[in-house]
Amino acid sequence: MMALDMVTSVSSVPAAECLSQIVEGMVEVVSAANNVLIKKDSFTELSGYLERIAPVLKELNKKDIGCSGSINNAIGILNQEIKAAKQLTADCTKRNKVYLLMNCRTITKSLEDITREISRALGLIPLANLDLSTGLIKEIEKLRDSMQRAEFKAAIAEEEILAKIESGIQERNVDRSYANKILAHIAEAVGISTERSALKKEFEEFKSEIENARLRKDQAEAIQMDQIIALLERADAASSSKEKEIKYSTKRKSLGSQPLEPLQSFYCPITRDVMVDPVETSSGQTFERSAIEKWLADGHEMCPLTMTPLDTSILRPNKTLRESIEEWKDRNTMITIASMKSKLVYQEQEEEEEVLRCLEQLEDLCEQREQHREWVILENYIPLFIQLLGAKNRDIRNRALVVLLILAKDSDHAKVLQNLFDLLWRVLSFSVISISDILGIIFATAFY
Repeated sequence: MMALDMVTSVSSVPAAECLSQIVEGMVEVVSAANNVLIKKDSFTELSGYLERIAPVLKELNKKDIGCSGSINNAIGILNQEIKAAKQLTADCTKRNKVYLLMNCRTITKSLEDITREISRALGLIPLANLDLSTGLIKEIEKLRDSMQRAEFKAAIAEEEILAKIESGIQERNVDRSYANKILAHIAEAVGISTERSALKKEFEEFKSEIENARLRKDQAEAIQMDQIIALLERADAASSSKEKEIKYSTKRKSLGSQPLEPLQSFYCPITRDVMVDPVETSSGQTFERSAIEKWLADGHEMCPLTMTPLDTSILRPNKTLRESIEEWKDRNTMITIASMKSKLVYQEQEEEEEVLRCLEQLEDLCEQREQHREWVILENYIPLFIQLLGAKNRDIRNRALVVLLILAKDSDHAKVLQNLFDLLWRVLSFSVISISDILGIIFATAFY
């Protein structure tokens, strides 16, 4: 029995033999489709078409269909598309589930293309010239029409996951909880356990798939997938605490120790402040969105810088500049967090004001973003905060406890959990802190 992928040229093989090989390939696809890991419904639909086509081709094989150009073209297309279907089915049977989910749009597009090309091939067969029953001809025409109109789409759950990933990549500032939710949705969509070990294993296999893409020289796919990996790596299950610490330490050391001044291009020409949402106008100049919108709302029709007429309908987000500003902010924030550790170790009463200022700044940063809270934890601040619970200055004690509660409120980081017991023990053992003080801080933090 000759496998379909061994056929190199349909023109060198009799039409009857080619059709037999194509039918054999269809049977293989239908059988393998039962084992795909994703898009089962779509593969089932394709299998349904192939199961209806196979007996038609068998019937044609009984006729003397000859070797006309249209017949050879039809057989060539069928041969090519069944080979593609076999490869696609094999990929969706063996490859990593997360990788397949990330490529579900490409998979559905391939299924649709294969189905329509097979329909086109059937249309090339000169049915009227063959000794076929009217019923068979009608069946082929009905089948062709159905396949030509077939639409394969990603499931709603799959589209939602991809949309959230795309949004997260574009925004760049997504936090750990966002990545955790996406990973949980992925697990549900592909049918894997949400247990940390299972997610970790699946994620590592996903990364291996990307390395294979690199080896295949598929750089476009590798670049796209690298962005997805960077997003999902923020999830707790995607990397261990040790891996996060190593990655953070490596990045922080590469940044140096001094914050950088903002580039001139970061400032809005109208507000003179660093931009948050930079947009480009029709004049090619970039401004803070709210500032230029107010400028236009006030009746101005000329660019504030070039004094040329503005098309008020054009405000393009300057994504490249926004990313640069966010990277600059993250760099400086990381350096700032790291630099304050030494200031929390004080010996003299005169240093208490400096300690309070640092605690207030850390509290503000922790409230701003989950990413900042993670950096504070990775800088090993928790032991320092716990030590400050024994300070004589009541404001320092209260502020340290507030920051600890913020860190513990939504974090399942191992260090937080490990030190919470130590925290409670120390708080209760310090006679300088009353139970009413503790309760007051807890309630205040709850509604902060």
